[in-house]
Amino acid sequence: MLSILLPVYNFPCLKLVKTLSEQGSKLSIPFEIICMDDASTQYRKENQAIAAVPHARYIELPENIGRSRIRNRLAAQAKYDNLLFMDCDSEIRTPDYIAKYVATIQDRDFVSGGTLYASQPPSDHQYYLHWKYGVHREPKPNTQCKAVFTSNNFLIKKKIILKYPFNENIVRYGHEDTIFQLELEQHGIRLQYIVNPVVHIGLETNRAFLSKTEDSIRNLYDMYRSGILDNFNIKKIRLLYTYLCLKKYHLTRFLVITAPIIRIIHRKINFGKHPNLILFDVYKLAFLSRIFYDKS
Repeated sequence: MLSILLPVYNFPCLKLVKTLSEQGSKLSIPFEIICMDDASTQYRKENQAIAAVPHARYIELPENIGRSRIRNRLAAQAKYDNLLFMDCDSEIRTPDYIAKYVATIQDRDFVSGGTLYASQPPSDHQYYLHWKYGVHREPKPNTQCKAVFTSNNFLIKKKIILKYPFNENIVRYGHEDTIFQLELEQHGIRLQYIVNPVVHIGLETNRAFLSKTEDSIRNLYDMYRSGILDNFNIKKIRLLYTYLCLKKYHLTRFLVITAPIIRIIHRKINFGKHPNLILFDVYKLAFLSRIFYDKS
């Protein structure tokens, strides 16, 4: 019936697995939980206790294989036809989380329940930027959602992901879930949303969040230059599409010249108590413009 699949990396997820096990057991359905640790350096001993949770398996990888490959490997390990993927830094706050997904199995092939963040900002302003970005920019639990897919909470048929797996040529962080959705859309498989969110609890510091954002932009550039994006609708990748539009009208030069100043202003404002997401967007555009300029 259902395989629940969790890529694990440097986050304690024993509590999450216990919740999933309890909810699945109440439904009296065949299910399994597979946690695959991508060579974590933290929380390994705590997470090893997952192996004793009913219906759960815990697998440790000897080396880090990345976000795409680990999801494909989890899909290959699954014994059931319906795969529920979650990120390990998620929290379930509803008693019928699994039941809602099970109710969609008969008539939907690719479903996401969306993501929520805490309604109140974190007490430490070092986490404000990630929290505010998540609250305002990530897909919400809304059946009419048109946002770009994120891979932290979705159900998919095993046969689909085996036929159209995550692109393993994307080895660095960022945009592998966007490419996954775009490829499925090319083959007529459309994402549908239901109201069944998880709460993202793994907030990162401003510096760590910025570093991962920059990594994802570098990865976006590499994918564009390597041709991975050639067959896709670039309009769905807003940052790249905006850059290409500005370049068409010779406006990216200004961003390249002012990038150092934008970076200083961005860090001064967005590392404080009142981060500005428009400024964050401008910073990302300037960062991407600088990469194109430096490598041209």
